[in-house]
Amino acid sequence: MIRAILFDSDGVLVDTEKMYYEATRMAFAAAGVSLTPEIWANGYLGRSKTSRKIAERIGIAPAIIDKVLERRDGVFWADIALGVQVMPHVRETLAVLAANFRLAVVTGAPRKRFDRIHESTGLVNFFEAIIARDENDEAKPSPQLYLNALKVLGLNADECIAVEDSPRGAISAAAAGIKCCIIPTFLTDLTLCPKGCDILHSITQLQGVCFSEEMKILKPA
Repeated sequence: MIRAILFDSDGVLVDTEKMYYEATRMAFAAAGVSLTPEIWANGYLGRSKTSRKIAERIGIAPAIIDKVLERRDGVFWADIALGVQVMPHVRETLAVLAANFRLAVVTGAPRKRFDRIHESTGLVNFFEAIIARDENDEAKPSPQLYLNALKVLGLNADECIAVEDSPRGAISAAAAGIKCCIIPTFLTDLTLCPKGCDILHSITQLQGVCFSEEMKILKPA
């Protein structure tokens, strides 16, 4: 029986994954290189390459990478200050799910970054726990964040569903033994996602998945 739903934040709850990519693309363009969605999807969200590694790979001189990334961070946080867009149908879906399941966030972002992004979203009160990157030794795609979430909630892996938008997040959940639903964006490389994940077109489909999993009855062997 499903008792809890574990949500990634960036790209699932809020549209910050796109904002971060766009800020990076603009900073890289100012340095004279082109960052395509495919490169970012494959390297950063798919294979967990750092911004620095991607910058080096596509030809930014090592001597200026720090300044390029500082410029990117400045653009990103200036955009965040103007307002964070909640992903479509998230609020109403969380309201329904919160009445029937325990909800938590498992984010690859540091806690301060998560808190800053969610200062004005009004979503935090839906969740009983926030599991953040800096509270764990290893980042996604390691399973540690999800294993820690199971420990905090006092649940087994088969009692939870994870909701992700990236291969590295899906790999993390799958490695922890948790069923994963992927809601892809234009930055999701589905070819890098583990087999067995459910691909959803909208978060509104999550309600049906969770209730159907909850009602499953194992047949005798």
